[in-house]
Amino acid sequence: MVLTLSPPHCVHKLYETTGSSRQFVLSEDIIQMETMSYPCSPLIPFPTQHEESSYLLWSPQVVIPLENGNMCNGDADPSPDQQQQDHEFMDIMIQEANRLLLQDDLSNGDPLLSGFDQRLEGQENGSLLAVQEEFMEESSLSDLLVAGARAVEAQDSISASAILSRLDDLIPGVPCRSCHHAAASSSDHLACYFARGLRSRISGARAECHLAAAPAPENRMPAYRMLQELSPFIKFAHFTGNQAILEATADDTGVHVVDLNVGEGVQWASLMSDLARHGGKPFHLTAVVTTDDDADSAAAGSHPAAARWLSEFAGSLNLPFRYSSLHLRSEEDLRGFTTSGDGGGSVIVSCDTTDKSYSSLIRLQMQLLGSVKILRPKLVILIEQEPFRIDRSLAPFAEFFCEVLRHFAATLESLESCFRDGGYGACLGPVEKETLGPTIEDAVRQYEPLAGGAGAELEGFRARELSSFNVAQGKMLAGLFSRGFGVVQEEGRLALCWNSRPLTSVSVWSPV
Repeated sequence: MVLTLSPPHCVHKLYETTGSSRQFVLSEDIIQMETMSYPCSPLIPFPTQHEESSYLLWSPQVVIPLENGNMCNGDADPSPDQQQQDHEFMDIMIQEANRLLLQDDLSNGDPLLSGFDQRLEGQENGSLLAVQEEFMEESSLSDLLVAGARAVEAQDSISASAILSRLDDLIPGVPCRSCHHAAASSSDHLACYFARGLRSRISGARAECHLAAAPAPENRMPAYRMLQELSPFIKFAHFTGNQAILEATADDTGVHVVDLNVGEGVQWASLMSDLARHGGKPFHLTAVVTTDDDADSAAAGSHPAAARWLSEFAGSLNLPFRYSSLHLRSEEDLRGFTTSGDGGGSVIVSCDTTDKSYSSLIRLQMQLLGSVKILRPKLVILIEQEPFRIDRSLAPFAEFFCEVLRHFAATLESLESCFRDGGYGACLGPVEKETLGPTIEDAVRQYEPLAGGAGAELEGFRARELSSFNVAQGKMLAGLFSRGFGVVQEEGRLALCWNSRPLTSVSVWSPV
């Protein structure tokens, strides 16, 4: 008896790497999100039913065709050739009966045959383990990270744990929970943040807030200022948004901005300077304070500090300035703000989500959608990181993971270019740790895909084209830094790119 085993499924490599095995170079398979096949338990295939075309049922009434085309009854005296055919046919039927008996013995758990079957399965499992180990050894960090994300998405905790253990072996300092080990490269740091996010997602800690891992605002400010001075990201967002505000309010007697994420208020210094140069048009800034800000003492304390230094700065410019707060606990607060005369059609809403953790970002986006419905502002300025755009469709987790991995790999590469070309390579570590790391970990842990869901839209608003001056300003700013930076213009959106990949975008919206 011969048993035929189907060959084990092989693990298909999804990504190509160039140079070092730890470079984050992802192939087009990531874009297409082809299904990855994991090693699975081997099965011994035995047919469970006859093929009608292979065997005939023997019957004494079978009709046998003769050479002359006449038909005779099967009970007639057979010829010698016919007898030979009958013997061969009976041999086939006996073999088939033996095969069916063997199948019954296997299904009924015959001790001898099941032992043989277990030995075959052991050999097959050993072959699959060898394939799996070879995949682990030869894969780059990006291969392992994406394979881990697919395992997490499939709720395959065994495979995910094995992959994360392999990542621990590859990344220096991970066993000590330190992503900034002396021997670790920037790619190692990035892989460490993503691995931490996957591990947190496996542990079921997604419902918890990420405040414990996120740095305090006072610790983030030095890193934020370094990012502002040594890279184009923050300046690009602020200058593009402020230029759109200046153009939209050119004929207004004053400018009133409702900021959903005012932070330290540094984004408004350049706008105040421009207003002062153009005749000193009054500027009114309303900072929205939410229940989350009230619960966070550090965030709540940032608003008085922002009010104080912005007032001092306006005084130095002789610019009429007013700072107010809108405590937002329900929609009634927005409606009261509108009827008080402070809100209405002259208001401009600004929402910068780039410095928020993923969970806070989602809440801020929902707050924006609700605010514009009630306030009906004359303009909306929205600043976003590309993977977290409010209008993007919600993809499955593994697809989202790949997109975020590509985004932050490009972001880190661009920051390395900015910091090292300027001689500030040592400053990159704090920026990674205080800004990139918490964002990556929180996004991987908290992301919740909605199958077939579509991105949100600003109801009643349309994208507004940016002026040629604004586009030229963005290109000039990008050109002041590394040559890898550029600008891409879409309908109502201007994006800062690294090697043609959009990273941060500013979109402008006006009522339909």
